[in-house]
Amino acid sequence: MPPKQDTLPKNWPPILPYLRAPSYSKSLTPTYLSALRTKPQDIPVIPTNTPRGPCQLVRITPITSPSHPTNGQSGLFATRDLKPATFILQYIGEIHATPSNSDPDPHAESNYDLSLDREHGIGIDADKRGNEARFINDYRGVAERPNAEFREVWDERRKERGMGVWVLPEGKSGKGRGIRRGEEILVSYGRGFWGARREGEV
Repeated sequence: MPPKQDTLPKNWPPILPYLRAPSYSKSLTPTYLSALRTKPQDIPVIPTNTPRGPCQLVRITPITSPSHPTNGQSGLFATRDLKPATFILQYIGEIHATPSNSDPDPHAESNYDLSLDREHGIGIDADKRGNEARFINDYRGVAERPNAEFREVWDERRKERGMGVWVLPEGKSGKGRGIRRGEEILVSYGRGFWGARREGEV
């Protein structure tokens, strides 16, 4: 059953399915699922007290500043002060495999597709369904540097790999300052993301 309207995050798009757990593409064969459910060494674990459903640490907020690159869309903002290296929330969407043959990749044009396992070609796409993490914007044009990062995580309750959003730890470009209440959560999408977008514009 779809989530009740009153249990959705504030400002969640009504036409978009909200996920509390990943969905799985039919492209995930047993080989892919085995890779997904094999725990790598030295991988951070999602805190077991992390609630399923809307995250109380963040708020989806419409962007109304003309100077913001995503003006007219939305961003994700902190609802309280977040210390360096804090786990914020999991990036949830459809876990899928990238076609290894000449079949077209239905996720190739998505702006919400994160690579989870490059070796096996596994990704997480939140284009058509997901959670609040899909609203995280790139720092370029907004701030001097990102204040958060995507990092692979292990979901102990589901016994599988995933992608998490973390406040940058001390010693990285965030310089250990954390994220203040009301501040936009910003990551770096990476050069590959922007390079592919520039190629598409040619």
